[in-house]
Amino acid sequence: MIILRDQLFNVVCYIGTPKSDNKISIGTGSFIIKGNSVFLLTAVHVVKETNETTFLAFGQNMSQCTVLPLKALSTNRTWRIHPVADMAVLELDISRYITLFQNRCFPYDHINDSTTPASRDDELTVIGFPNGLGIQDKFSPLTFRSYASSAFLTLQRADTKTLSDFFCLENPSVGGYSGGPVFDLGYEKMGCATATKEKTVLHGIVHGTMSDDTGGKIALITPMFYIKDLI
Repeated sequence: MIILRDQLFNVVCYIGTPKSDNKISIGTGSFIIKGNSVFLLTAVHVVKETNETTFLAFGQNMSQCTVLPLKALSTNRTWRIHPVADMAVLELDISRYITLFQNRCFPYDHINDSTTPASRDDELTVIGFPNGLGIQDKFSPLTFRSYASSAFLTLQRADTKTLSDFFCLENPSVGGYSGGPVFDLGYEKMGCATATKEKTVLHGIVHGTMSDDTGGKIALITPMFYIKDLI
């Protein structure tokens, strides 16, 4: 199944946690469905900022946002935290919100949970809420397109300084994209023609940006094979 970029906006949500200094901790999540179970997928370092006041904002492209407290969807459930990777999932209880979640969950069988990295020839699309943009007046998550610049590399996580596997993008990320999905949409426009593949694939989620004193920056992406340990 090919899912267009505007349709993929439906599966992402803004994760916001108000802080005591009147600021909001920001992250991006994705709704995943496997069998009859619905999960919220994001980065561990986003989860560590959440509390009883955390809320989700989601919608359809250029519609009004729906805002729900996270605790309304997670009664008696706890985050499943990966012991190595910057990846976490929360099983959701959507029984009171069935209509809201129709056509909103990305199918698990479209996830690349293998140890085959994304091809460097495939255009990838990152979706999220950099610096909190995308929920002000209308629901409009931001995207950027890039290409994988590596296969899997074992590197230090920015948050814990422990080792984990990542792949790199040619472009840097921005704060707020953390936890955001990285898709191969399954189609590519070439002039007037469109080349299509079998399906849209989720390859990873944003960990953060690696930089050095030269000013160079690349995005680090947590690959989706880690999700098999959580779901």
